[in-house]
Amino acid sequence: MIAEFPAIAVTLGILAVLLVSGTVKGSLGIGFPAVAMSILPIFIDPALGVTLMALPIFVTNGYQFLSVKGWPAVVRQYWIAGLSVAVTIFLVVQFVAEVPSRVINILVGLSLVIFALAALFKLDLKVSPHPGWQAVVGISSGLIGGVSAVKAPIMIYTVALKLPREQFICLAGFLFFSGGLGLVGGTFTAALLNGTTFLLSVAATVAALIGFQLGAAIRQKLSDQVFRLALLWIILFLGARLIVVNVF
Repeated sequence: MIAEFPAIAVTLGILAVLLVSGTVKGSLGIGFPAVAMSILPIFIDPALGVTLMALPIFVTNGYQFLSVKGWPAVVRQYWIAGLSVAVTIFLVVQFVAEVPSRVINILVGLSLVIFALAALFKLDLKVSPHPGWQAVVGISSGLIGGVSAVKAPIMIYTVALKLPREQFICLAGFLFFSGGLGLVGGTFTAALLNGTTFLLSVAATVAALIGFQLGAAIRQKLSDQVFRLALLWIILFLGARLIVVNVF
């Protein structure tokens, strides 16, 4: 796919996608990898997309959860989930280069569909901070996120906990940050994050941070509910498209 586009067009396309994804995260607090990975596989290899997402996920979510007062308490309570998602993603990424692009696209599509459906229909699970729940959520998110960068179980879990807004933002940021840490470490040791891809990932991080600030600035001017619903239906459509195109 990538050979069909001039290098500059691919680079600008990647940066544009990360800018838009960062804007969505800045305005809604969620949806960064889901938006990016629903578009990037259209014009680059999905394994490359996962690699380029490593630094932006790590940096933007670190910024998100560290900016909330009381974050140390959240880390102490949910460290099992953070550790399990980081370790699982690190291990899974070692094999992502061996997985056919078609399979990765299907897994990305499934992750997007699960994420969108869970958010649209407000899947209500009876969960708790119990270590068992944390381990299940962390490992399942790592298995999915290691090949797609989209960690749907984390979002389902954090929403189902029904935490106060600030604690929800902090916890979601911490768990996505932990996954990003595993993704950065895994792509680096697997030689996916090398000189060229590292520089592009740094540029993508800058674009995402600019988008994050834009999203935060326009958050008060938008109807969160309308924007959120439109975004989720778009993600659902793009996820379903990835599945259909690569299955049939």
